[in-house]
Amino acid sequence: MYEETTIAAIATSPGEGGIGIIRISGIDACCIADKIFQARGGKFAESTPYLMRFGHVVRGDKTIVDEGLAVFMKAPHSYTGEDVVEIQIHGSMEALRQTIALVLENGAVPAARGEFTKRAFLNGRLDLTQAEAVMDVIEAKGAAALSQAESHLSGKLSSFVHTCRDELTDLITKLEVTIDYPEEDLEDLTNEQMEEGLVTIQKSLADLLQRSEEGRIIKDGLRTAIVGRPNAGKSSLLNALLQEDRAIVTDIPGTTRDTIEESIKIGGVPLVLMDTAGLRETDNRVEQIGIERARASMEKADLILAVIDGSQPLTPDDRNLLSSLKGRNAIVILNKYDLPQETEIEDVRELSGNIPCIRLSAQYGSGMDDLKEELRKITGHQDADAGRELFLTNLRHVDLVKKSLASVERALESVRNGMPADCIVVDLTEAWTQMGAITGDTVDDELINGIFERFCVGK
Repeated sequence: MYEETTIAAIATSPGEGGIGIIRISGIDACCIADKIFQARGGKFAESTPYLMRFGHVVRGDKTIVDEGLAVFMKAPHSYTGEDVVEIQIHGSMEALRQTIALVLENGAVPAARGEFTKRAFLNGRLDLTQAEAVMDVIEAKGAAALSQAESHLSGKLSSFVHTCRDELTDLITKLEVTIDYPEEDLEDLTNEQMEEGLVTIQKSLADLLQRSEEGRIIKDGLRTAIVGRPNAGKSSLLNALLQEDRAIVTDIPGTTRDTIEESIKIGGVPLVLMDTAGLRETDNRVEQIGIERARASMEKADLILAVIDGSQPLTPDDRNLLSSLKGRNAIVILNKYDLPQETEIEDVRELSGNIPCIRLSAQYGSGMDDLKEELRKITGHQDADAGRELFLTNLRHVDLVKKSLASVERALESVRNGMPADCIVVDLTEAWTQMGAITGDTVDDELINGIFERFCVGK
């Protein structure tokens, strides 16, 4: 199918812009481009690849649609591994619509979601981890996420998987030799050597899984719950961080009854801010639901911003909140610094277990720079490590590594219990297969189709 059809799509985002790109890929890419794009230098197939040519998009009656540039990328040295022509014109939706219509009229078929990248995978230009990283690059929410996506795109995860599979292959091969030729005078793989090899693989997989939570934070952001008593200034803090009036602020307790989510970037990592209902005892059922959601957000949070009204003495609710922060990733904010202060930082630190504490006025903005600096210290770790460390940012990869690790641990237990070699081989082969599914070496067509259907058209 892929040798017989030529696909095309608009490769730039919808809407007006300075430049719009039409991408054509397949065996007839040059022939189709010759029919609709007039430029000096002869036909595309005979022109110098990777060299921009100025010309005009024209209809069959020589009516000019737009002027622009076109480039021919010769197979197999193109993104898809096929002949590719990209036409760059003005980013007018009408000009793009007319141009893609001409391309389709002259023999191309509309590209499905992710079909360009799917062809790159099927033609061996990318493995599955690199193909998925393309979408991660497009969707990156911060510098750290972009750095990690580029790391996967360059093949860092693929290299890890190949190394792990090579180690498993070596163990499987040696075990199968002893199974197939038991009477031959061959050097047996001792239990100690087998255990040593499996422990090495086990540690590599376990270490990678341990970093998967950091990978999630890099990709999706740090879930940050803003919690505290009613009227402590949680919504004012959210508005101050966002620099816009996102949440309603009044002096009436219980104004926020649901969780509001917004994102900001501090350093290279996004923070997903969750403004929650005030924590207090109440008979109001609607407010109770909001408080239950606030506590649930606090439990799921990667970071807690505990807001305390510094202009009042600590209440029992404040003390309970501060005590719950021990051992958590949190910052205590003594708000309303513009008013006379009734809360001592020493008391807060004693109750919270020396959690960082900052005085500020969310209403007037004083002290906000200190808070942002403290937040940068927290996000800076993920930002700095994003390009150096290998993290799992894809749930499919996490699931497969977990399954592989479980198979390796079963094999390790079998070795320690003196089980027959063929029992051990079954688990090692399962681990080898699961790791291969990460890169697409051992994966079925249905899964491949499902992965590429998540892509945008034109990529």
